[in-house]
Amino acid sequence: MKNESREKLRLFFAEQCLILGTGIKLSAGGSASFYFDCKRATLNGECLITVADWILDDIAPALSPPADFLGGPTMGADFIAAAVAVRAAERGMDSLSRACIVRRETKEYGAQNFIENAPPSGARVLVVEDVITTGGSASRACEALLKHGCEIAGIAALIDRGNIGREVLEQKYRVKVHALFNPRDFAAWLEREGEQ
Repeated sequence: MKNESREKLRLFFAEQCLILGTGIKLSAGGSASFYFDCKRATLNGECLITVADWILDDIAPALSPPADFLGGPTMGADFIAAAVAVRAAERGMDSLSRACIVRRETKEYGAQNFIENAPPSGARVLVVEDVITTGGSASRACEALLKHGCEIAGIAALIDRGNIGREVLEQKYRVKVHALFNPRDFAAWLEREGEQ
């Protein structure tokens, strides 16, 4: 990703997605003094295109062997996976133009899927996620994909909160976890909150 695009996205995250306060409840449990509402970025067309291009230009080429599918946990991965699939199709990158989503639980009606648009057994899946804290959501998605007969090619997240998640995921699945941003990228905003 070009520095200019990354900086523009970083400023958007700082100004639109970063929520500061005390006792903010985290999905992984516990509380924190800051939270990233990444849906504000993944539901913004310009931001989402930049994120998709980051995955296709920087992450996908670094995977060896390459991924031939992508997906992740709902809702953290839904919009990211869809955007990457569209951008990959536009570029003629057939392998990453196919995406799946791992539900929190099996759908109770219709096809009763746990993995929507499940990859074929043996597929190498790039798992995408919005935020990694403990790695719980990404891990549940990885476990479901492994149980389905897939391999984990790598993991990419918009934000690594700097907790134990990245380390846990890398050790457990023996893949690299790529993150676009971490709290150090927002130090000026976080320090400003600490001064109040």
